[in-house]
Amino acid sequence: MCLCKMTDSIQVLNLQNPKGFVATSIQDLGVQENSESIYWIKSFNSNEVGEIIRVGNDMIVIVNVGTNGRVSLMKQLPKSVIADIVNYEDKTYIVSLEQTGHEEYGVSLYDMSSWEQVLDHNHRLHYASHHGLPEQISCFLAHRSGKIVYKIVVLSQDYSLQLIHKTGKIAWRRDEFMAYPTAVEMVDLPVSENQAKFEDEFGSHDDNVMTMFVKRVKTQLSQLQTFVIQQIQKLRGVKHHSVVIEEGGDDDDVDDEEDLLRDEFSLHKMIVMATTPGKIVGMRSINGHIAWQHFVPELNPFDRFGKEKVILHVQRTTAHFPHLPQCVVLGKNKVSGRAHVFAFNPINGQRISQMPVGGLHLPYNIVQSFLLGEWDKDFMKPLILVDDSYSVHTFPSTAQSFVTEQSFNIYMYVSDIDNGMISGYRIIKQQNKLVADNVWKVNIQNQRQNLKITSIVAKKANEHIHSQGRVLGDRSVLYKYLNPNLIAVVTQGEEPATSQQKAYPVINIYLIDVITGHIIFHDNHRKAQGPVHVIHSENWVVYNYYNTKQRRHEMAALEMYEGKNQSNSTVFSSFTAPHQPLVMRQSFIFPLPMYTMTTSDTEKGITAKDIIVGLKNGGIFTLPKAFLDPRRPLAPTQETQEEGTLPYIPELPVHTEGMINYNQTLYHIQGIHTSPTGLESTCLVLSYGLDLFHTRIQPSKMFDVLKEDFEHWLIASVVLSMLVASFITQKLASRKALNRQWK
Repeated sequence: MCLCKMTDSIQVLNLQNPKGFVATSIQDLGVQENSESIYWIKSFNSNEVGEIIRVGNDMIVIVNVGTNGRVSLMKQLPKSVIADIVNYEDKTYIVSLEQTGHEEYGVSLYDMSSWEQVLDHNHRLHYASHHGLPEQISCFLAHRSGKIVYKIVVLSQDYSLQLIHKTGKIAWRRDEFMAYPTAVEMVDLPVSENQAKFEDEFGSHDDNVMTMFVKRVKTQLSQLQTFVIQQIQKLRGVKHHSVVIEEGGDDDDVDDEEDLLRDEFSLHKMIVMATTPGKIVGMRSINGHIAWQHFVPELNPFDRFGKEKVILHVQRTTAHFPHLPQCVVLGKNKVSGRAHVFAFNPINGQRISQMPVGGLHLPYNIVQSFLLGEWDKDFMKPLILVDDSYSVHTFPSTAQSFVTEQSFNIYMYVSDIDNGMISGYRIIKQQNKLVADNVWKVNIQNQRQNLKITSIVAKKANEHIHSQGRVLGDRSVLYKYLNPNLIAVVTQGEEPATSQQKAYPVINIYLIDVITGHIIFHDNHRKAQGPVHVIHSENWVVYNYYNTKQRRHEMAALEMYEGKNQSNSTVFSSFTAPHQPLVMRQSFIFPLPMYTMTTSDTEKGITAKDIIVGLKNGGIFTLPKAFLDPRRPLAPTQETQEEGTLPYIPELPVHTEGMINYNQTLYHIQGIHTSPTGLESTCLVLSYGLDLFHTRIQPSKMFDVLKEDFEHWLIASVVLSMLVASFITQKLASRKALNRQWK
């Protein structure tokens, strides 16, 4: 049996006597509903052979298949979204979920011999709309006190799993969509209302001194009023937040948190995550609780380098009060395959104005998308979309004029993975519209090795670099090659066999300037294979591979320097770039296989970098970047010792103190996301995949915060004693000087 969704018909083929398909239309079965499509749910073979089919989103039909291949209607269940066949005590039952209201379903149980309703009509359950439609149910029946009772497991469209029992109560629910993340971002929480008033305290540029003074007085009075109210409520024992207890929940599930406000050091953030089934959730980083969730059923991830990926961008952060923050998710439509966009507020999950509930379906395919690096007048970074005809679109569409003004310095690249071609484009205005004009092409394909691009990694757009150079042991400075337009491209292929040797795998890495198309560096690893994981940050690149000759995992490090003379200390331009950089490289042995790796990220970039590795044994390991320094000498000298460079040892140490997840084993890690905090010493780490794990790390220890056991009273008493002693000694010294004058 096959279901033809184009014609809404059922096609049946007799395999014992295959003379062709016998078609039966849904309308021929007496179903007069104007259905969107038909979906197969389950087949059964009890007293009769038949199928359970869902028509549209609100009807179940149970059909019987005859020996002649014709399909006849057994039962029609209107307003039903899912059904299942259950055999119990020599009887066959049909259990179904019927929609009885908004976010409400009823449980129905029918005896197939008489089609009578077995249960009463009081079995109602709350089913949130953000779970989508039920996709599959499995029922277990039993007798208790002379009545039939049930337990039903429901698998929803968003991959959530829940158990229904008793009279429609939900015993438990598992949000399995959290195991299928495709994009993750961390967003700072907003400041309080009083703190936000600091933005308006100084007024605009057009305000005079008196207006600014009045605003400042109002702000101070408002803060004083809030402080007094809080102190009174604390004395009365009144909490500043409401407590919500879900029905059937335990005391441990009580959500007694404060409002979503930024803490002093911005350690608590909102984790925004997009998943494979189209579920977008916001999680509190302090405890992992889901603050809000949206289900976009038509959103489908892109297939990039063999992995499912959606594009998640933060167009506006919480730093621009009174403008609300905004995130945008870009994927492809499940039906048409064209672009699909959903924009929302990352703090409360609310859709932006004029955004449909199911997202915005765009009428074109996407070949490239990126955020513009400049803000418009509303502090919004427009999302630039390039379709398959290389026409340029923006989201929101109102930013088209702003992008047109900035188009003279907007460049981008498009990669052809299978053919090994990378093309560079610039945005130009042509016939009153923006188009992408081809500037350069780089062909990195080798027909003999059949190379294929497996990874393209660029630097983080919000990365901060504190030092432009590196001080050497002789007090000279080795300046870093800080090219923000550089990407790392990895290709993999196979060297064909010859009469003298067998075929062996090959890995190539290219560093390409995407503005000019100039290949800055190229390296080749023979008898090496992937998967290759790449980190690209500042002036260095770290990647790992598997050495098939030595049968071990290795990590290679590249560092680029301009030399001891810096070409431009203010702004880097690819058109006036310095000469070919000095590239230092070194390989190391890493003894364990890994899922992925990334680097730590801090607010100002002062803290030393850590390499964070997700190991296949379930650990997350942090390795200081100093161990992956290509300048590590074989024989240490006085200058290298004074510089602090470690001697070269081929093996990288994997010590237990570097495991930041301790005894929490994490499997199938898909990625690791890092985010800076208000403390320069602290970095937030989120590992996502089958498990979610969140923690903080301090690569250079916590140098900007006093310890908890710091002796505040001792220091205060010493300072006070010094002040008293200095005052007394000053008096004694002045009296002694006066007595000396009289003598």
